Amino acid sequence: MNILLDSNLLIYLARDSKQQFLKDYIIPSQKDTYVSIVSIAEVKGIASRQKWGVKKQFLLEEIIDKSIIIEVTNLLVNTYIEIDNFSQRVNPNFTEYSFDTPRNMGKNDLWIASTASLLGLELYTTDGDFDHLDQVFLDVRKFKHEDFILYK
Repeated sequence: MNILLDSNLLIYLARDSKQQFLKDYIIPSQKDTYVSIVSIAEVKGIASRQKWGVKKQFLLEEIIDKSIIIEVTNLLVNTYIEIDNFSQRVNPNFTEYSFDTPRNMGKNDLWIASTASLLGLELYTTDGDFDHLDQVFLDVRKFKHEDFILYK
């Protein structure tokens, strides 16, 4: 299964000046790497606000250049609605949920999840925002913050 990099993972990868994490975890997978245009906009916005240096911005661009960029299109809308309704526990296609209360997802995360789901991509992330969707709409591989300590 090919992979989609979540925004937070792009931030971690841009901090890894030797790109060792990328070499150890992503490249060995022999899978194509995808990035949503939503993640690119989100991370570049963060980079601008936090005034990232040239080196960090260059690393981000290198990662993006090595990835297949997925645009937001009308094709994602139905999947977006399905995931949003599921997260709010009102999806008519489901009668049982593994969570008791609605999961309010950010709009960017909904686009990212929709992209992974529609294209059958495994989502690589560091946060729990997609946990309730794992094995339902998409496969999630979650890295812990500790996984990156060696690469700073």
